[in-house]
Amino acid sequence: MELTLVTLVPADPSAGHLPPDDSLLLGLLRSAARPEERLEHISVRSGPYGVDLGLFTVATPGRSAREAALAVCRRALVAPSPFHGWLIATGPARLARPAASPTTT
Repeated sequence: MELTLVTLVPADPSAGHLPPDDSLLLGLLRSAARPEERLEHISVRSGPYGVDLGLFTVATPGRSAREAALAVCRRALVAPSPFHGWLIATGPARLARPAASPTTT
């Protein structure tokens, strides 16, 4: 099992997005995962700058654990998702809520 850290951010941070409901996002990610992606565990921590995710997946032949975790996130952001329009942050990103206790499943 491998941990992949992902930060989701609103496409337009100036639009005044409220931090999302962690349990809603957990359910959305779980439902976006396919069995072959071997998603084992998710940690969610939301805050004013976005959402920090820790996705624990298992590598399979032909697909790394990181590729599987990112695929789950991409599907969770597609319409009609309540997170449609959010982006996977690239490069240095602020943690959504440093030192907070994550919500996990």
